[in-house]
Amino acid sequence: MQLPSHKLIQSCKTRWNSVCDMFSRVTEQRWAVSAVLSDRTVTKLTDARTLELRDEFWQLMEDVAPVLETLKCATTVMSTETEVSISDTYPITFSLINVHLKTDEGDTSKVGEFKSRVRTSLGERMKIDSDDLMSTPPMLTIMLDPRHKHLAFLIPTRRFAAHAKLLQLLAEAEHASSTSADADAAGDQEQVVGEVPVQEAVHRHSSYALLMGENYATRSTNDVEKEVDSFLKDPPPLLDSSPTAWWKVNEGFQG
Repeated sequence: MQLPSHKLIQSCKTRWNSVCDMFSRVTEQRWAVSAVLSDRTVTKLTDARTLELRDEFWQLMEDVAPVLETLKCATTVMSTETEVSISDTYPITFSLINVHLKTDEGDTSKVGEFKSRVRTSLGERMKIDSDDLMSTPPMLTIMLDPRHKHLAFLIPTRRFAAHAKLLQLLAEAEHASSTSADADAAGDQEQVVGEVPVQEAVHRHSSYALLMGENYATRSTNDVEKEVDSFLKDPPPLLDSSPTAWWKVNEGFQG
């Protein structure tokens, strides 16, 4: 029959893509399988009646194949061990839910039901409607991934909330850094010996901090906002590029 000499593949509950591989292989070998089952010198009639698949089952495997192939692609990308994958979590999840698993007019009832169940299960497992979504580690890494920084997979309100969360975290980090720098400076001043007593110098420093603000001599939150704004306006790299390689080149990014 000029078919590839391939063995059939069994599905396995602990292998995400085994059903996809099983369907793909058995449909590839459909006519060889049918020939073996119809050959009474090879397969008994009772066995053939048990093993034979009706045309509707063959058709179902063909119809659902594109959906399974997409899921296989997603799980393969998410299972990589040599590339960054955590920042792909929600972009891929939302793409599956909003695009690939949406019921199309040409879908049969079985395929439509399958898509609906997978979409619902995926949404629940990934907690896409959670109020805490913007604070999860994957979402924070997505905002710092130059490929996904625009958060195009989110609706505008959630996109704004995510960027606001990023600004908040950066402002807090900036404040912590400046506070630490002020503490170091105060420690250095305590060791100064001269015309101005140590206690008076510390008092003057505290007064300036009270009047002018702890971050007066360091970058303000507005500077952080400008840096984030510049980061977001910078054209994103190709999806196939490495975010870690991008940050290696742009680690001194100041906006």
